[in-house]
Amino acid sequence: MKLPLIFIQVLLFCSSLCSQTTISGVVLDNKEMPIIGANIFLANTYDGSITEADGSFSFTTSVEGEQKMVITYLGYETKEVKGDVSTMSNLRIKLRESAMALDAVEITASTFKAGDNSKVAVLKPLDVVTTAGSMGDNIAALQTLPGTTSNAEDGRLFVRGGDARETRIYIDGLKVFTPYSRSIGGTPQRGRYSPFLFKGLSFSTGGYSAAYGQALSGILDMNTTDNPAQTETNLSLMSVGLGIGHTQKWDKNSLSLSASYIDLTPYYWIVPTRLEVSSPFRGFSGETVYRHKINDGLIKWYVAGEYARIRVAQYDLDLDRDQDVSIDNYNIYSNTSMTKLLTDKTSIQTGFSAGINKDQLRLEDIEVDSELSGLNARLAFKTIVNDHFIINYGTDFMFQEDVFESKILSSNNIFDGTVNRTITGNFVESDYFFNKNTAIKLGLRGEYASLLKKYELSPRITLAQKLNDNSQVSAAWGMFTQEVDSEFLFYDEGVRNERAQHFLMNYNFKTDQQIFRVEAYYKKYDRLLTYTDGQFVLENINNDGNGKAYGLDVFWRADQKIKNLDFWISYGWLVNERKYLNYPEFATPPFSTTHNLSVVTKRFFSKIKSQVSLTYQFSSGRPYENPNTNGFLNERSNEFNNLSFSWAYLISQQKILFVSASNFPGFRNSYGSRYGSTPDVNGIFPSELIRPNEDRFFFIGFFMTLSEDKMKNQLDNL
Repeated sequence: MKLPLIFIQVLLFCSSLCSQTTISGVVLDNKEMPIIGANIFLANTYDGSITEADGSFSFTTSVEGEQKMVITYLGYETKEVKGDVSTMSNLRIKLRESAMALDAVEITASTFKAGDNSKVAVLKPLDVVTTAGSMGDNIAALQTLPGTTSNAEDGRLFVRGGDARETRIYIDGLKVFTPYSRSIGGTPQRGRYSPFLFKGLSFSTGGYSAAYGQALSGILDMNTTDNPAQTETNLSLMSVGLGIGHTQKWDKNSLSLSASYIDLTPYYWIVPTRLEVSSPFRGFSGETVYRHKINDGLIKWYVAGEYARIRVAQYDLDLDRDQDVSIDNYNIYSNTSMTKLLTDKTSIQTGFSAGINKDQLRLEDIEVDSELSGLNARLAFKTIVNDHFIINYGTDFMFQEDVFESKILSSNNIFDGTVNRTITGNFVESDYFFNKNTAIKLGLRGEYASLLKKYELSPRITLAQKLNDNSQVSAAWGMFTQEVDSEFLFYDEGVRNERAQHFLMNYNFKTDQQIFRVEAYYKKYDRLLTYTDGQFVLENINNDGNGKAYGLDVFWRADQKIKNLDFWISYGWLVNERKYLNYPEFATPPFSTTHNLSVVTKRFFSKIKSQVSLTYQFSSGRPYENPNTNGFLNERSNEFNNLSFSWAYLISQQKILFVSASNFPGFRNSYGSRYGSTPDVNGIFPSELIRPNEDRFFFIGFFMTLSEDKMKNQLDNL
């Protein structure tokens, strides 16, 4: 009886050997080089192997018929081979490099990013507030980057030959309608929003994405924090006011609140000013961010409000006396956004923003009231088709109403106007990676303007090529349009959008310790607004203007290249000419400078528990019009110099003393001259030098943090 049993076992063993199939082949990259250690297996089985030194593999399986074999290797696309196992021998398999690899080329030109998720981040989020001279203002910190022009008496962003209105500002992808605080001549405006509530930013000085529109020069998109680290309270006692902030964190929700009161009255008791002040700047502002986690997504609600007033006396050259000027400003901005993963390949970003801004300006017997109301809604999708193809697409809608009223109080003469319009935008943009070294971005934006009753297309393209592990080159071209200012729409609602073309070439080099980038650009303007001055109103409003701006921007940042020192140097060279507004001929606008240089240094001294920062800024002279000489905008102001200093001292783990001074050497900067409208008996127009209201600005603050871990402080935020 034993012999038949042994015989049966032998037969079964032989049968199992005969039913097994050997699967074999070789795995190569796109250069025919073997890939070592690639993982190969049959789906839904335990049968598989890894490749040898020559890229070969071999394993046996007992499964039969139609099967799916999967080949995976880090940094390469996953590949599937389907077929009958009997045909899976001596295979020759090529894997394609994944474009999603961390070291893949980045398809962006002219974009400066701050944030941990950026492959090419030239700034850290904290740089916005630790840069000497920025005084905690996002906009002031960005003015140390190439492509910007320093207009110290204005404070807004001027990008590559464009005026401040040509750069649009967004929060979480949604438009901010009045991003700057109100001020008077000689005192720079500031960004309204606290940098402490933002995790990063994307600042484009040209060639920006088709997802944005209505900007001839560039865009700034600031992203609010998704998930605060912990519950904490921050208190601020400053030489210019008081501040308080609190963040409460729960499991799926968090709430951040902050409020500040600014009053320059005690400051002017100590530091002199050229202003004849009857009521110095006083302002109250508050912000809140609420965050709620949902399945595969996040909902955020952001709201900010501000009230400010100032009363001064300013000298009038024609009247030869001071005039009383008062400004009251009310502003509120709200922003709601949602990001969510719809499928494993498609995500959605949607939301809306709304803003109301009211200004009341009174100049003795003249009162000017203006009000802006705006709404922006956005629906955008991102689909990752595969490792090499990504599509971004969506639509946005903008409504804006501007109301203006000017009246002479003594005579009750009134000039008023209202203009409403909507702009609907649609965009599609694709990123295609030929491999991890070569990529192209194709974008198309279309916009319909209700006032013009026209739909206009703006194509854009960016090419990027990685040269080696540390460097890449990019080139971009695009069309960009923007409606004219509201003040001109009051006269003629049919004025066409202004237009610009951008041509860019960029080189970027980055290592763990340094980043270097250089970019050449050319901007061609057409359809710029023109008019002639009538006796009381503007006349001949048209789109006959044009212009050009070209230049070179250089940026170098090194951290720890010199021990314990972090610094960056930026330089911009700009040639800018245009014929627009009421210009009689081509000229360089007064806000434009040929040379702009910034040097920023930061160092932490552990022995004295201090962080010290220095910022030096230089700009060449700016054009201005002198009616006492021949020619148009032929005069040049003196060069601009500014050396700022900041020192943060850690008193104890959660208490900080912060001291800063802008232009502490006291450079006597000026921005040209202003002239009266009526000449004297000798035919000479009276003039005065345009100077900042303060040569220096000092700031002292005490900051305290209360948190559960007893370790968190605001040093990183200063």
